[in-house]
Amino acid sequence: MAHQHDPVDVVTIGGGFTAAIIAARILPETSLKMVSIEQGASQWTYPDFAHNHDSLRYSRRYAMMQDLAKSTWSWRPNADMPSLPYRQFGSFHPGQGLGGSIVHWSAQLWRFMPTDFNYRSHYEEKYGADIIPDGMTIQDWPVDYDEMEPYYDAFEYDIGASGLAGNLGGQIMPGGNPYEGPRSRPFPNPPLAVNAYADRFSEAAAELGHRPFPQPSGILSRGWTDPFGNVRSGCLYCGFCTRFGCEVGAKTSPQTTYLPVALETGRYEVRTRSHVTRIELADDGRATGVTYVDSRGEEHFQPAEVVISCSFTLENVRNLFLARNDAHPEGVGNDRGQLGRNYTYQLFTSPTRGLWEDEKFNFYMGNTSTIDIIYEYNGDNFDHSDLGFVGGSQIFSQPCEREPVTSMDGLVEPFVDRQWGADWKRMVGQSWDGVGTLNLQGESPAHEQNFLDLDPRYTDAWGQPLLRITFDWTENEKKTYRFLAARCEEIMRAMGPDRMSVEPELGDYRIDQYQSTHPTGGAIMGADPGNSVTNSYGQVWDTPNVFVTGASLFPQNPGANPSGTVAALAYRTADALKDRYFRAPGQLLT
Repeated sequence: MAHQHDPVDVVTIGGGFTAAIIAARILPETSLKMVSIEQGASQWTYPDFAHNHDSLRYSRRYAMMQDLAKSTWSWRPNADMPSLPYRQFGSFHPGQGLGGSIVHWSAQLWRFMPTDFNYRSHYEEKYGADIIPDGMTIQDWPVDYDEMEPYYDAFEYDIGASGLAGNLGGQIMPGGNPYEGPRSRPFPNPPLAVNAYADRFSEAAAELGHRPFPQPSGILSRGWTDPFGNVRSGCLYCGFCTRFGCEVGAKTSPQTTYLPVALETGRYEVRTRSHVTRIELADDGRATGVTYVDSRGEEHFQPAEVVISCSFTLENVRNLFLARNDAHPEGVGNDRGQLGRNYTYQLFTSPTRGLWEDEKFNFYMGNTSTIDIIYEYNGDNFDHSDLGFVGGSQIFSQPCEREPVTSMDGLVEPFVDRQWGADWKRMVGQSWDGVGTLNLQGESPAHEQNFLDLDPRYTDAWGQPLLRITFDWTENEKKTYRFLAARCEEIMRAMGPDRMSVEPELGDYRIDQYQSTHPTGGAIMGADPGNSVTNSYGQVWDTPNVFVTGASLFPQNPGANPSGTVAALAYRTADALKDRYFRAPGQLLT
């Protein structure tokens, strides 16, 4: 018999980024009560991050990541192949514990471009409907850039984002990203300092006619007191950032910004080491709360007016699939068969590599935001008329954070005959800090053959089906990569390395190789329940008291990190809950 708790207004599955945003956004101005059920522990606070320069623990043993022995996913490249569980970290690194993945994120911070929101209509109006390949299921978002801009702006000022504006109120500004949408205000803090390799990249890119700019970041470039009164330090450029918590609080996380505000109300609780097993449903299909299992294996039921799935992208989709009764036999949000479609990822590769035999770039310092970028080939910033593909990618210089335990992973591979022996050791010792890459973070347009569903064979530690990922790159992405690899080669040659290598072709997708923690889709938002799972607020069409946050809402994945847009959408959902939903509970928001 499950232990039943007192009802609350909101229960969230997960105690990470979006849960903390919603709590901080709605609780101080209301009398609402909210509980978050978090499967990880609560140890990720700032005393734990002091002197955390332990590459083996965090980079190799994934101390802050989800326990794949208990809950994971399976993968297959296509529907004709068998699936296998994902048991060792490779393609993506979902976080676990208080604050979620945003505790260990790289903090590269983006707004999506205006054309990312009207994606399909933009391409069809500009190039004709024939430019969309058969089987590509891209679609417009139910919101546009102008509607999102105030939420981007509020988020960036709440966290003290660092960067250089490229478009202020429609005026293109020198040094920033000339392709971004109009901003209402500059960044609250200047950009982080870039590394020596970024300077080399920028000089070469500018000589070729490109307009490089510094990476916008959720890391403070200087000391900052945020609008909530939290006082934070500027970045130390220590080199331990991605997969690590920030020892001085310069990197934005729920702990630095949102959790103190939410917890101070006394009406927010996070229950850690607790795994949600299902969203409970009434006979009429309405959600009544969640059932979860605590660290002792005891079952609990938390009733709530609103259930919000604030988990990692893949788990959000799985949560909806597992919520079934006679009213929703195929899962919540799936009454019209939309759940699981438009699963996308990102091209995240390094097509070119250069070796400077007598130079050191100090790659052990800084972080992934101490880089420069060009946007000439992202989205539709270049002519696609005769290219045979849609989409694009940013091109950026080699980030820092090169730790000794990670510097041997194929770093010098193109420049030695084999990955062992005296020559290899000598090359690593002499050149580990003189090798640099050019990198892509490109679009992954949605295709009907890439989707998510429940695995009929594999289960988690609680006996429930794993989510199955069916995904591989398509010809569209391979053509995109081929075009962009040639552009990277041009820039690398202009940078003047002593030796260089190029990978001109994109291979098949491999889930065992890390690329980015940016899977998106599966519970996408839309303007019509016939082609989406939720409305523009993440409210599930067929179950209006269930909401979804995060990148699972994205109809497809642009060529930029999703975190800024995830946050802006969470701000928008929180405001709609606070100002409208709880005045007429159970109604679909319009």
